[in-house]
Amino acid sequence: MSLSDWERRALAELEQELRREDPPFAHRIDELNAAPCGQGPQRFACQVSPYEVVCVFLTVVVLTGLCVLVILTAGQRQAPPPSQVVRAPSTATGPPAAPPSVPPSGPPSGPPSGQSGAPLPAATP
Repeated sequence: MSLSDWERRALAELEQELRREDPPFAHRIDELNAAPCGQGPQRFACQVSPYEVVCVFLTVVVLTGLCVLVILTAGQRQAPPPSQVVRAPSTATGPPAAPPSVPPSGPPSGPPSGQSGAPLPAATP
């Protein structure tokens, strides 16, 4: 899209006024316009040195290696060995005692067993 004649004249007047009022600034603008610049979108791109590229590449390789190492070692964890039940030697001789019985549910009809006040008979081995 080209500029109209009126716009070109207005810009030319602004440029002449700038050159009269601030010659050092106009000189710097002329130098910038005369400097060679790249064409296309790459002229504004950030310049990266080969050293920076190598550092980023090595960092990526090291971090990838650490991630792989962590994943592989986490998969090799073994469960602890099953615990073996150690039974204490029994001091009693004879058949094992029966498990305690559970009283039936409901209101008690009398004193619970063993609490009648009478001594319980001793168990014989």
